[in-house]
Order: sequence, then structure tokens, then C-alpha cells
Amino acid sequence: MEKSVKDLITNRDKFNFKYLPAFAAYIMDNHLREYVTIGIRFAREEDLPIMKPLSRLPEIDLVEKSLESNRQALKALVNGKVVNHIEKNLENYFNNNFGIVDKSEIDIADLTLIYFIRRKMFSYFLYGYTQNPSLQQSITYEVDVYTSQEELLTLKAYLYIKAKI
Repeated sequence: MEKSVKDLITNRDKFNFKYLPAFAAYIMDNHLREYVTIGIRFAREEDLPIMKPLSRLPEIDLVEKSLESNRQALKALVNGKVVNHIEKNLENYFNNNFGIVDKSEIDIADLTLIYFIRRKMFSYFLYGYTQNPSLQQSITYEVDVYTSQEELLTLKAYLYIKAKI
């Protein structure tokens, strides 16, 4: 039986967030370019393997492409449609529709490090958004749930794809 993306997401309720949407809107509306630039810097600092094939892109193109993909992800969080966004990304992964990289260039280390970097990116902007420790803790929890759940789904997709090769 052929697996579909919809088979991977078994508990959509895990993606219902109370605090993360407003924080994502703050980043999207006020700090998107900085968010992307920081993300690229963190990716290089962590020696993210996928950065090697992406190095063939001029820096300006990498930032511009990253702006759009990050805007889409943040907008999905803002609008409560992050599950749809994840499904679309996984569908692109299954069908090798990334455009700038081939799915064969994606290593399992990328999949874990990407979500670690995403948590660092959110954390980087948290203090500028709020100094309320209780709200910071709530947002951090929701970021952890979001990134951990998406990471699990992506790892399942990765393993499924590797098993079929």
C-alpha cells in the first residue's frame, strides 16, 4: 500500500497553539529579513549539511528564497493552518519538488539540525517580543511542540522514502 502525507499526520490537535500565532505574527511583520538572516547564520554555525549544495546560490538568492518559505511558514502559524503547510512541505519532499535541492541531497542530520535551528531562531526573537517569563515559557513550550511534531513527521517521511529506494 502506498503511503500518503495524510497518513503521517495522525493527531492534528497537537498543532493548535494559543501563544505561538501572535509571536509568529510579530516576527513576520517586524523581523522577517532578520529572522531569515539569523537562520542562515545559525545553519552555517551548526554546519548544516544541506548548506553545501545551497552554497552554489548567490547569498542574495538564498536570502530571497528563504524569505518566501519562512513567510509561508510563519503565516501558516499565524492563521492556524500549520498542518496544511506541513502537509504541503512533506508532499514536496515525497515528490522531490523543492526546486533548489534534490531530496537525495538531504541527509538525516539536516532533518534534526533544521528543527534545532528553528528553535534557536524563535528563541533569538523571544525576549524582544516579551519579557514576561510566564509568556516566554508558554511560547517556548509551543515552539517545542511544533518543531518536535514536525520533526517526527519529517523523519517518518525520510525513513519511508529511504525504505523505498
